[in-house]
Amino acid sequence: MIATLIEELGTRGAGVVFGLVLGVLGGWLAGRWRRRQERLSIIRGDARDTIVIDLHLVETTTGPGGATLPKALRVRSLGQGELRRVVPNGHLASELHRRAMRVTQHDTLISMEGADGSYLLETLTNFVCDRVANAPFEHDLYVMAPCCEPAGLAVHQPISILLIAVTDLALFESWPACRGTSVERGSSGVRLLTLMELAKRFRTEQTELAVLRQSGKRTRHGETMYILDLPLDRRSAPTPVKAVPWGRFEGVLKELNLE
Repeated sequence: MIATLIEELGTRGAGVVFGLVLGVLGGWLAGRWRRRQERLSIIRGDARDTIVIDLHLVETTTGPGGATLPKALRVRSLGQGELRRVVPNGHLASELHRRAMRVTQHDTLISMEGADGSYLLETLTNFVCDRVANAPFEHDLYVMAPCCEPAGLAVHQPISILLIAVTDLALFESWPACRGTSVERGSSGVRLLTLMELAKRFRTEQTELAVLRQSGKRTRHGETMYILDLPLDRRSAPTPVKAVPWGRFEGVLKELNLE
């Protein structure tokens, strides 16, 4: 009887040990695979598992006829977070990542259409306000919209939450105004194209929403970008700026019929 018990324990013990070894090996292989995928993402520049907040500071100048034109654009980061932490709902996080993967070189704004888009905007608003809403600076109205400049335009490709004053965004509605704007880094030229598209969509969307409200109709899920009242620090050190090397984006400019 004792011999039978020892044999039984030995058999089960071997099974337990085998299961533990198999589990540890499987976990190690899975970890190695994840690290390899993360390294490949770095090589590709794909950082869509990260959400960053970008504030856009605009310096202006007076153009022909007294028109106000953008002279220089400075981009300032206000923080970042992991996608799964910024958007804790697993479905919405996957949806945002999927939509970020669908951007193109001539359409870098991430779609916020539909019910999922509305919930994503609410979540991103909470993230932004959690980071900056209690700052001791003057308030202004800012347009908030997510974008992702893909490979071919940007070396580093996170999901970016754009913040730009409503009055400043209006300056980027035309290509001649954008083309002459200076930047701190040549790679920021693509952001000018994104702001130009954002400015056009913002004007169109605000007009459509105003018509709906005047007619007493609902605007549910109609907003693909938000206007936020935020106290942001708009001070900036006088760092050097330079003209955008537009030759780097020649193909995209041709696709957009800009040149």
